[in-house]
Amino acid sequence: MSKNIGKKLAQEAGSRELSRIIMRGSSMRMGMKNRLFRFVPARFQWVLPFVQQNLKIEPPKLGQLKFQLPGRFRQNQDIEKQSQQLAPEIEIGTLPEIIQPVQPLYSKYDCPRGNPLSCEVAEQTLEAKHQAKYCRQCGFPVPLAPNTKIRGDRGTYQIEKLVRHRGMGRLYEAIQLSDRQPVILKEYLLPKRYFNSEEIRQRKDLFRLVGGINLADGRIQDQRLISPWEAIAPLREERCYLVTKGQIDAFPTLSSYLLETGAFTSPQVRQVLDQVLQSLEFLHEQKFRLRSGALKQGIIHGNLSLDSLIFVPNTQGFFIYLCDLSLWENFGQPLLSDSTYSSPEQDLKALGYIAFYLLVGRTFNPQTEQELDPRIEDDWPLGIHPGLKDFILNLIGLGTQKFETAEVARQTLLKLSGEWWIGNGSVIPEGIPEAVVIETVEKKRRQRTRILAFLLATLGLILLALLIGWAMVTRQQQAMAKEPACCIDKVAGIPLGNFNYTASVNGTWSYLLQQPNLIAPGRTLEQELQQRLQPEDPSEPPKYTFRYLPAPSSTEAIAKVLSGETDFAITNLLNARTAYDNLIHTQIGYREFAYDGIVVFVPFSYSRRENGLPQRLNGSITFDQLRQLYTGKVTNWQELGGPNLPVKLYIPNEEEALRIFEQRVLKDERAIAEFHNLLRTQTPGDNLVRIPATITPLSTFAMLRTVIRDFEDRNIGSIGFAPLSQVFGQCSVYPLALSEGNQPAVSPLVRNLDNQPISPLTDLCNNKGSYSPNVTAFSQNHYPLAYPLVVIYPRDNRLPSAGEKFAEILTTLEVQTLLDRTGLIPIYKQSVP
Repeated sequence: MSKNIGKKLAQEAGSRELSRIIMRGSSMRMGMKNRLFRFVPARFQWVLPFVQQNLKIEPPKLGQLKFQLPGRFRQNQDIEKQSQQLAPEIEIGTLPEIIQPVQPLYSKYDCPRGNPLSCEVAEQTLEAKHQAKYCRQCGFPVPLAPNTKIRGDRGTYQIEKLVRHRGMGRLYEAIQLSDRQPVILKEYLLPKRYFNSEEIRQRKDLFRLVGGINLADGRIQDQRLISPWEAIAPLREERCYLVTKGQIDAFPTLSSYLLETGAFTSPQVRQVLDQVLQSLEFLHEQKFRLRSGALKQGIIHGNLSLDSLIFVPNTQGFFIYLCDLSLWENFGQPLLSDSTYSSPEQDLKALGYIAFYLLVGRTFNPQTEQELDPRIEDDWPLGIHPGLKDFILNLIGLGTQKFETAEVARQTLLKLSGEWWIGNGSVIPEGIPEAVVIETVEKKRRQRTRILAFLLATLGLILLALLIGWAMVTRQQQAMAKEPACCIDKVAGIPLGNFNYTASVNGTWSYLLQQPNLIAPGRTLEQELQQRLQPEDPSEPPKYTFRYLPAPSSTEAIAKVLSGETDFAITNLLNARTAYDNLIHTQIGYREFAYDGIVVFVPFSYSRRENGLPQRLNGSITFDQLRQLYTGKVTNWQELGGPNLPVKLYIPNEEEALRIFEQRVLKDERAIAEFHNLLRTQTPGDNLVRIPATITPLSTFAMLRTVIRDFEDRNIGSIGFAPLSQVFGQCSVYPLALSEGNQPAVSPLVRNLDNQPISPLTDLCNNKGSYSPNVTAFSQNHYPLAYPLVVIYPRDNRLPSAGEKFAEILTTLEVQTLLDRTGLIPIYKQSVP
């Protein structure tokens, strides 16, 4: 009897070792291919099929790696595979997830498979009608169609194909359009049959806060944990998305790999345990920063199962990556809580069950067969290493030792005895004949030789492809960096229809759009744009119109875009970030089309320039001096080294410029409060300057006239500020160079002759063509009060791209020339004739 048992154990051990060798050889080939694939830029991946064909190498499929299992294991595997085909499952609820009863997903939908995430009817619906949104049978949202674009905070992604479903979502292969690099996008559904609009909004807000983690100290440390690159929650969709860089997130899970290959050997399970424990130790003990900015000491995985562990083959065996943390996988729960899965011990318990089922060689489906119990001796496979069995029981909580942390568990695992090591560190169970071991080592050496030859040949061909494609890449980069479209009629894809847009009624855009004589005598920019947007044949009706509807403020203008009252808005980027920074790139997008900035000016009298403020101030002023002036602490210019002139303060009645001045110059709340106190205590128009100084709001042109009159008629040293676009060319004032902190002063204007800053000796009135805006300082943000003007639009793929196309119109050379005439600094200034 004992002799038969010994013979059976020897046969079993030999079979397992043979299976291990087959899997390792295939895994090494697959891993080599995938590693090389990651090193090849997306634009050169076309060469890989050429390499494969010429070397006559066919990358192995999972089915080719199937183990030669004993009959009982093959039978269990077949049953499991059939059940997976009939009703793909996902473990839910509390621990141990690996043996939880399986429940149909989204039961309110009459899906024939019980899981509409993987139902082929939804895919067939999309294939039959590319624009379909819902399954023709049950009404569940269909998968995303190829070429669908998803806009996120860190980029725009284009769907290439559906991979499969995993957990609570669908996986897609996609590319990031900015650099054409591959990403994996996971889609989560928030169907309206389950959630009302307010619940969807709340869950999306939560999703943005928990969709990803980073180390609190900013370090990047690879511990085989797949953390999302960004979380996207579109405003008007039933979907949310997680984006991960690269392609590892689409590799098989342990569950799918187990169904294809059968049971793992004891050494392989030990390797799985070692890697997962190392990752859990990192996850449980490090300090992380959530997307919301909150810090959290240690994070529980909370969703550990065969479906949340990814199997990645490599030349030494495999890597196991952790994915789908409950932190974001369960974001649809009412509260973000660890209450049902809150301790490291529970992660360890789930890992113990995972190891048990890897050894058994199957997943568990309570609808088809009886649950296996690790407490029953007959449920364990033959030939398991006794130390490994005890370790797994301890993880589950059924042994004699309790592991408090993943670190303690891993240190115990590393001390397991009874195994011996060969070659590259792989382990083989005791009892294998010496001849088998020698043959195994020789096979490994031959495999390494073939792999090295394959690697050298492949690298050589890839290098050749890179050299051949270099010219193509250079031309592509040049094409990407080429000049914008010359004319409005070259802008493609402008949506048809009538669109409304808005901006602050007292803001820069309203002034530039409606002020006559800026671009031509008696004409406004609005009239010019409307004329150029008309079809060439006057008898034809316009294909599209853009109607301007001003709003009381820039904040309300953006609010109208978010509410859908208008299609887009125009404002400066600083004010947009101040009011809606948390929504930029998530719910609203923008595109720059020109630059402007706040200039601070004092009276400029060429005849009295020797005692004037520009000369005595050396043509510049600091932020600190401006704060003293506009908070009433300085009331005479002598206090700042200037002439003996009383100070009079002016501000524009433009909300955008005022907000920028408060944010950039005054900065702290106390200074802003003192500024507002002066603004409220207005003096009557008695031409006297009172102490403390007061602030007078005026329109820009009224301010320019008043400032010079104060100096020439009343002997008062006035100071004001306004946008450069409204001040440039008005020679009654001198725009001062500005400096912040210890930085050198930067002038808003430069001489055309040598591109040097203007000085108080420059004749601003009689030689206006000799100077121009400091384009470099404004475009590169060197000027302290520079800012870009932008078109703000909703990030919603379902809406017409009116805002994006209007921004494209504004960046054509044709319109950039018009903007240059209005006083703005176009983003393509050098290209404007």
